[in-house]
Amino acid sequence: MDKRVAEFIRDVAQTIVGLEVALYLQSNPKTFDTAAGLALRLHHPVEAVEPVVERFADYGLMRKVTSRDGAYTCYSLNRTPAMWNLLCMISESYIDDAETRKEIVRMLMSRRRKRSQPKTDSPQSSDS
Repeated sequence: MDKRVAEFIRDVAQTIVGLEVALYLQSNPKTFDTAAGLALRLHHPVEAVEPVVERFADYGLMRKVTSRDGAYTCYSLNRTPAMWNLLCMISESYIDDAETRKEIVRMLMSRRRKRSQPKTDSPQSSDS
């Protein structure tokens, strides 16, 4: 897997939802929508999509536009050559290469398992 794809998956996408948003943007580069709108399109809760689009905006993959009154925020793809090339590499890696697709899913599932494991390094209290 290309190093840039692996870094994006690990550090920016971070979740299956993040991967799906990235793939959606590559397929729909003219998207201009709210996090809630993207959540509806991708069939995920808005609570799962909001942190993804915020990370993507912080990374520079998406542009964030807030209305003057602050009532809504829309996101669109930052269509610079570097960002477009990255999205195309991600899409090609995931769609066209079964081994890389497996590796991407393993990375995301491993991260998910690590986040869902209870922390064991804190001392437990006992009432004796």
